[in-house]
Amino acid sequence: RRRPAMRTAPPALAGASRRAVLPLFAALLAPSAMPGLSAGRLVPGVRPALAAEPLGASGSLNGYSWKLPAGWAAPQTQSMADGRQLVIAADPSDPDFNVFFATTPIQADYSSLGSFGNLDYVGTTFLPQCPVGLCTLERDGIAGKLLSQSAAGGGYTYEYSIQQQGQPSRRLRTVMLVQTEEGRGKAIVTLTAQCKEERAADLAPTLKDVVDSLVQPRK
Repeated sequence: RRRPAMRTAPPALAGASRRAVLPLFAALLAPSAMPGLSAGRLVPGVRPALAAEPLGASGSLNGYSWKLPAGWAAPQTQSMADGRQLVIAADPSDPDFNVFFATTPIQADYSSLGSFGNLDYVGTTFLPQCPVGLCTLERDGIAGKLLSQSAAGGGYTYEYSIQQQGQPSRRLRTVMLVQTEEGRGKAIVTLTAQCKEERAADLAPTLKDVVDSLVQPRK
């Protein structure tokens, strides 16, 4: 039986509905969806984990900036045909420990995250969705669990896990914002840091530090 999977085909984003735009972010979270994060381009192997890795490098795009763990290579920028932009960086010795920043064009009248729903509703869109609702590992071969959520500074922050049969479970932390221009919506902005669940106990503080380091453009 074919297993349901997270949706990956984007709609016409600038004219997409609120319900159509949000599931795009879950589709971006797996390393397989990120160009350049393959074993062929990065050195395989896992170095001993630290409780909280120092931040030293940085990434930036469209006036946004964020910190990355010290020693990481310069981020790669990708421009997608549908208007999305991605900035991707990974641990050179463990590509499953990675960070990506994404912008997705939206309609101008979506001027805040409240346009897409409250904190609880938006949180569900980061978890795998199946025809009958949230997926389960037993029935669908993939499942997600929301671990924490908070709202501050006009953004929503979530920590969650994704597990798929035959694949390692992953821990992710994402902050989500709406970029505006003259009070009108321009793009949804997300910064996500993730690692394998087996490293989460050591790396969760680093995931938090990276996501919390996001600085918005000055207005």
